[in-house]
Amino acid sequence: MEFIKTNPNIDLYENVVETASQVVTHLVIPRGKEIAEHHAPYDVVVVPIKGTVIFGDVAGNREEKLAPGDLVKMKPNEHHYLKAVEDAEVIVIKSKLA
Repeated sequence: MEFIKTNPNIDLYENVVETASQVVTHLVIPRGKEIAEHHAPYDVVVVPIKGTVIFGDVAGNREEKLAPGDLVKMKPNEHHYLKAVEDAEVIVIKSKLA
């Protein structure tokens, strides 16, 4: 078992777990900052842990407001973006499931 602490003072992101089949990233997004459209070749779960973000689903042409207690589950290569409504932190879990 390994206990991992994140750093709330990082400049945007830190990978807190990195293996051949999984990457866990901690993002710190200041209010008003955007993470541009992107995609990843993984199954992805995004879990907000602080603040509120707008999560954009490019293919679905829609946005959802996410706060702690919400999450997003994506298949590989789904295009998306994030906008911080207020200072926010999210955990991104990227896994190769196949």
